[in-house]
Amino acid sequence: MKAFKGLLWKDFKTSKVWFYGWIGIIFLIYIIGMVIGNFVNEPIIVQIFIIMIGVFHFAFLPGIVLSMLRLEGKTQLWLHSPYSGFILLLPKLIIAIIYSTASLLLVDLLGVITLAVFPEDSLFSYWPIKEGILFNLGVTVVGLYFSGWTIFLWTFYHSLSKFPSIKNIRWIFVAGFIIVYQSVVAFLMSIKWVEKILFNAFTVEVSSGVFLSIGSNEANAGFEPEMIQLPLLPFVFEGMIMIIVFIISCWLLDRKVEV
Repeated sequence: MKAFKGLLWKDFKTSKVWFYGWIGIIFLIYIIGMVIGNFVNEPIIVQIFIIMIGVFHFAFLPGIVLSMLRLEGKTQLWLHSPYSGFILLLPKLIIAIIYSTASLLLVDLLGVITLAVFPEDSLFSYWPIKEGILFNLGVTVVGLYFSGWTIFLWTFYHSLSKFPSIKNIRWIFVAGFIIVYQSVVAFLMSIKWVEKILFNAFTVEVSSGVFLSIGSNEANAGFEPEMIQLPLLPFVFEGMIMIIVFIISCWLLDRKVEV
């Protein structure tokens, strides 16, 4: 446990500059939104900028993971580490999740401040607490999904360096793997009984989407009243795939990936 805490602290110290830089970018985009909103006398624009910042978090979590992996690749420290790939990779995911959560909470705070300052010029006619929570959870889950693939593809790419004959064309094998994987998934989805099980077996009712309407003097946003059936098994399937690729990533790293 002491060693794990040490790795967490190391990953925090080596990545905090990127996190602080990202926080600076958030404030910069927010200020730009404020300036444009005041210039055109449309405070709603500020909220649109906040939503845009939130959407950017789909890429932030895998981006911060990749930056930590690239740093490890430059130092080559884990080639001499006695710890398993799981112990080396897990702290990076935890730190990235902490950064993403803190960043999303900051965006939420900016949203609350904006709604409080401009209560009559809001995209929502109410405080969108539930929508904010669901959005944050969705962004985090999608970010973790892409982070899992980022870790796998990074370790797979660098594990190919053990073969000198293909070291300079490793990207072709990575691209080939992606194409093969997508082709296999597409083939499975084309099988009627597989499609029926995945998309019809277990479902829950959710809103069909969100709406956003902006007029000259008013704007409104929220969830569509029409309900649709959301299948759950595809998410379970993707979750299992993420666990598998993470385990494979740890196994590849245990073989001392060299960059």
